[in-house]
Amino acid sequence: ADVCSIYVRRADDSLELFATEGLSRAAIHRTRLSIEEGLVGWVARHRRPISLQEASKHEAFSYREETKEDPFNAFLGVPIVRSGQVLGVLVVQNIAKRDFSEEETEVAQTVATVLAEILSSGDLLEEDDLLDVEALLHKPEHASGTPIVSGIVQGVVALQNPPSAAHPTFAKDVAEEKTRLSDAVATVQKSVDNMMATDRGLEGASREVLEVFRLFAYDKGWVRRIEEKVLLGLSAESATEQVQAENRQRMRQVSDPYLRERLHDLDDLSRRLLRVLSGEEMNTNELPANAVYLADSLGPVELLELDASKLKGIVLAEGAATSHAAIVARSLGVPMISGAPEIVDRANFGDVIVMDGGTGEVHLRPPDTVITTFEDKAQLRLRRLAGYTALKDEPAITKDGVEIDLQMNAGLLLDMAHMDETGAGSIGLFRTELQFLLGRSLPTAADQETFYSQILDAANGRPVTFRTADIGSDKRAPYMRLLNETNPAMGWRGLRMAIDREGLMRTQIRALLSAAKGRSLRFMLPLVTTVHEIEEARLIIDKEKKRHEKRVGPLPTDIQMGAMVEIPSAAWDIKKLASHVDFLSVGGNDLAQFFFAADRDSEIVGNRYDPLAPSFLSFLKRTVQEAKSAGKPLGYCGEQAADPLMTLALLAIGVERLSVAASAIGSLKAMIRSVTFTRLRDEVLRLVEKGEATIRPELRAFAKFEGIEVR
Repeated sequence: ADVCSIYVRRADDSLELFATEGLSRAAIHRTRLSIEEGLVGWVARHRRPISLQEASKHEAFSYREETKEDPFNAFLGVPIVRSGQVLGVLVVQNIAKRDFSEEETEVAQTVATVLAEILSSGDLLEEDDLLDVEALLHKPEHASGTPIVSGIVQGVVALQNPPSAAHPTFAKDVAEEKTRLSDAVATVQKSVDNMMATDRGLEGASREVLEVFRLFAYDKGWVRRIEEKVLLGLSAESATEQVQAENRQRMRQVSDPYLRERLHDLDDLSRRLLRVLSGEEMNTNELPANAVYLADSLGPVELLELDASKLKGIVLAEGAATSHAAIVARSLGVPMISGAPEIVDRANFGDVIVMDGGTGEVHLRPPDTVITTFEDKAQLRLRRLAGYTALKDEPAITKDGVEIDLQMNAGLLLDMAHMDETGAGSIGLFRTELQFLLGRSLPTAADQETFYSQILDAANGRPVTFRTADIGSDKRAPYMRLLNETNPAMGWRGLRMAIDREGLMRTQIRALLSAAKGRSLRFMLPLVTTVHEIEEARLIIDKEKKRHEKRVGPLPTDIQMGAMVEIPSAAWDIKKLASHVDFLSVGGNDLAQFFFAADRDSEIVGNRYDPLAPSFLSFLKRTVQEAKSAGKPLGYCGEQAADPLMTLALLAIGVERLSVAASAIGSLKAMIRSVTFTRLRDEVLRLVEKGEATIRPELRAFAKFEGIEVR
């Protein structure tokens, strides 16, 4: 290279030319660029490399006369990153108009990794300069993510990937460190080999998944990247952590689900390697008191394994409002925010953090003024919740006399206490699959019977609608060996799986019949796609009813079977479907994702559609009308109904029964009581007919004008 320069980021967010070979030395400590200025600012701002044949032609190029950089054309800039913070930028320049190869870029990134360690260790900087770096690494951070579950929390950071055991940053003996790395890699590879050799239950697609994982464990490219950093002087642990951080950064930029899964594999391998190097097994589920859990993404089982007594909030880099982890978080009443990758990247274990799950605001290492503001907001929220409590025994009825049946969603025994707290008259959706996901083995019929009896006892005579286990997609327990499908959300799950695994369904129906002895039993089947599936399920259920009468005794006093309408094919054919069941319930989350062909768990496409689009509302309106003409009651139990504007639209198109999370009941009841139904109906139908992309902004304006309490 003709030029190599280091720009160090200062506390005021400027980037100072700190050292150079090739530019004018008079510019050192004199040339400063804001983080919004020049190619150097572009690299720092975007946190990724840039390679150009002719730097001056790029729109971000900023010329500084004192540097004497006129002759130089080719430009390669890479960020110097430590603990998620950009500490500076490493720049390489050439007179020739040339391309920098991928290998050269990777070498520059490796050098930047070493520079980051040196900058943060204080070996390069004067004491005053080091204070700037320390200020950057520990400065307050703020992000506005996507609000998922409301609630205001002040706590301390717990990390999905906790810090590894203390280790030196640099290698005392490079050759010895390389040997340590080679031995640790061999141990990891052997553990994967043993996993495949001993688990004889693996077959078909399941074995293929592990084979791919094994290939990554033996991948020379992954190991070579770590070795290169060791050869440059890092310890094996530091080198592994840096490669892991680079992979996570790439993971965020990849949209292809297969490639993202493979990068998750590499992340898993890095964690295994770090554990071997440290010689200890770390418990990632150990939480401090008042923990706010930070993670890239989170599954429902992983969430349920966390210590609920210590878990106060969740902040994710990615995740949708209708994901299954979000549903579980609502059930647990744990505030949750997604879409805040910068907070997840820059947090350290034990940092103070405050979050507002209602607005999506999150502050890391906040100043006292921010903490005071959040404490005031928390007090206001408590007063508002007290107002909702005062309404718990009042009906959910509009000003002009339209009464709405407001029911509660549940999935755990601890949820049942919320019935009295909220005044909910019934459980409109009890998710039975959580019992299957929590254990280390499939629950027996006796276990299930005991659990369902406890739920019915807790309801104290109030109706409970059990949804039979909706297993598949992202809802799988460690003991389950499900198919490895390209798109599991559209694959073998719900009623499809239950019919194919008749033993699983019969065991659950057997437990429900026994638990409801002397009482009414209501249950519904998930993800129904065709009438034929209902007929097949009915044959299985009838077998269990005959068995019960023969071996146990009388059936429950009343048995009602319903169907979940979550697939457009079922919604379109709802009249025929209605003739085979006693009631219907729309699962809005799945119905919307299949209607828009947008995976609700996808950070990339999950937020591209709005269920308040006229096309979807028209489709729902037809579904509601067809169900009513068939004479069967229809409810709506999607998490969408917790969105107050969506609730208004559902009321307007004729939905009279809503089942929502306990945390949403108070605010929705207050809102319903402030509505004049006829005016709402006329306005929503007018907006749907108008046909904009979404009716959300105009519906919000209407609610404000009418004095409707939308929170």
